Amino acid sequence: MKRYKLEMADWHVTLRGARRLLLFHDSEDYAAFYGMLGYACEQSGVAHIANCLMSNHFHLSLRGGSKELSSCMWKLDRKYSGYHNDKYGLSGHAFEQVYYRAPIPGEFILKRTVRYIHMNPVRAGLTQHPEEYRWSSYGRLMKTSPESLSETETRFLATFDRDLARARVVYEAFIGKDLKRRVVQRGSKTSASEIWQEQFRWFVEFAEECREQLFPLKVEEVAAWWAVKSGIPPRAIGRVLGHRDGRQVSQLCYMLSKRLERDPELFERIRRLGVL
Repeated sequence: MKRYKLEMADWHVTLRGARRLLLFHDSEDYAAFYGMLGYACEQSGVAHIANCLMSNHFHLSLRGGSKELSSCMWKLDRKYSGYHNDKYGLSGHAFEQVYYRAPIPGEFILKRTVRYIHMNPVRAGLTQHPEEYRWSSYGRLMKTSPESLSETETRFLATFDRDLARARVVYEAFIGKDLKRRVVQRGSKTSASEIWQEQFRWFVEFAEECREQLFPLKVEEVAAWWAVKSGIPPRAIGRVLGHRDGRQVSQLCYMLSKRLERDPELFERIRRLGVL
């Protein structure tokens, strides 16, 4: 996994149980983890944005620097491993030592990352709607009183609307839009490549919605250009597009960049869509 050195960023973190172990067996385990997550965030200077806990893995969106994030995850591993080992007669780390963490480059990806996190139990077939799942922050975001929300939670909702009540309505509609998608059922292990591919699909879907504004460009080439500029590896994009590797994607993005340099009006039209 790529090492990042950032003073401050929003992050997407996902981690599963070591040796394919279940991380959470009962309500006590989920509750204990939440308490330890709060402790680790507070002690490390990391702020919480969103979460979803599944039986053998979890997804988090956190805000902080690279060092603070590493400290947070180390503290969380140490505390929960101790709890888990004592309760179930095990030893060693509860979590895999290599975990996915990537900075979220902007508002476009942040919105969809949090939605992706909250949609995990739906994608896994555990529930029909995120509000029905107990072990995620969806219910907190949607129902907690304004004064009880953290600054980062409020900041996230404000990306939909400055008025909290209106923001919740818009986010609920944003979730509803994803519920209508035909999502491929995946296994319990989510690789970095799978997450990057999913992120690229977000760009494709948005480009489809903006097809008229993008004309005469093709949806796939603009989506790939956005994705590469957001840090998604060309090889992951190539897998979605059916290419053998990322070279075609890199070439496509290079040619589009050159075209936009020659056509400032077209570049400005794409810029106004607010993706980057």
